[in-house]
Amino acid sequence: MNGTAANGISEKKARKIFDLMEFFAGYGFTKSHSTTYALLAYQTAYLKANYPRHFMAALLTIEAANTDKLATYLGECRDVDVRILSPDLNSSELTFTVVPEGVRFGLCAVKNVGEGAVLSLLEARQALGRIDSLYTLCEYADLRLVNKRVLESLIKAGAMDTLGGNTGLPVPAIRARLFAAVDRAIEHGNRHQRDRDKGQSQLFGGGTEDDGLSTVKLPDAAPWTEAQQLAFEKEALGLYMSGHPLERFGEELKLFGARRVAALAASEADVWVGGIVSGLRALKTKRGDRMAVFMLDDIDGNVEVVVFPETFAKHAALIEADAMLLVRGKFEKDDESARLVATELLAIAALKERTTREVAIHLSVPPHGRPTFEALAVLLARHRGDRRVYLELDVPGQPRALRVRADVAQRVKPSDRLVAEVEQICGTGSVELR
Repeated sequence: MNGTAANGISEKKARKIFDLMEFFAGYGFTKSHSTTYALLAYQTAYLKANYPRHFMAALLTIEAANTDKLATYLGECRDVDVRILSPDLNSSELTFTVVPEGVRFGLCAVKNVGEGAVLSLLEARQALGRIDSLYTLCEYADLRLVNKRVLESLIKAGAMDTLGGNTGLPVPAIRARLFAAVDRAIEHGNRHQRDRDKGQSQLFGGGTEDDGLSTVKLPDAAPWTEAQQLAFEKEALGLYMSGHPLERFGEELKLFGARRVAALAASEADVWVGGIVSGLRALKTKRGDRMAVFMLDDIDGNVEVVVFPETFAKHAALIEADAMLLVRGKFEKDDESARLVATELLAIAALKERTTREVAIHLSVPPHGRPTFEALAVLLARHRGDRRVYLELDVPGQPRALRVRADVAQRVKPSDRLVAEVEQICGTGSVELR
């Protein structure tokens, strides 16, 4: 077109305009965005530094549906000394909220509990002032929204601990009893609401046939174990709230030299990491060899673990969902991903055997005497191993405990079961693995 653009602009002018745009893009566009992002970064840092509880409450609410990010931010709350309070039906709101003690867990983050169910629960609480029992809750909540699945999730999350009455029972026992009462409470609530809708709830000055159920004690049920309680919390919240299964192995993991996930900052050729298996995927290579990929979760975070066929063939029996494992391998990290390529796996429960040099049993004489020693001899014989056993005896008139080594035939294999069985005979806290 003889140097003329299609729209009538000359090629020379078009080039000049393009060169101006290119020149501007080199500084104007970038600087405008840099300025905006710098302002946002400043505002964010200011809020986090001066209003940490409000900042973290907002952040946790935004990521309530993202379990991985929620766990990360809850770990950050610990780092900045922001206390996270467990969900509570009588205190929590839909979102995470700031309270004098810290940040209260929002009901929106409890799995299997939709927003409609939460709003119905909050309406019931507003009408009652305070919900005093599971039965009372079922009398006032919309049971089309607050169904069995919702109630069980709230109990597992610990949101109903205050509905257990003034029994003085430990939390695992309260949750077990509440869980056992769900079906009867829903039945009671449906009947109460039907009668109320018909205007019969106060007929002849009385209530329904179950009037008074809201104040009766919960049914007896076997208390949940600590492992069950934590597993249910993980199921309902996507994370452990009242503790972590790895905490009781903290000293052993430290002595073993295991690293925390958060401490893996760069690629390392050989590292041990302890955690719990989640998101397990069993795979096959093109040749048909079995392998696995899973997430290894510890107290602070998680990392992807890849178990190739050679390692999988040696340790397949250990790899299962919720197993507590030590994984040895090569940590690979770049700008986009991080993973641990496993070369060896070990059950964390086996740590006690690896890290224990001797077993010390502390006894006072009296009340312990010959019957105790005979019972111990039988017990220790069932746990034969290669670790020495020492009896440390507090004897009247002796300034310090007598340390007696048991017969060589009584060497044992350290384990949680050994500790529990010895404590049944000698008392809680009588055993020390050194």
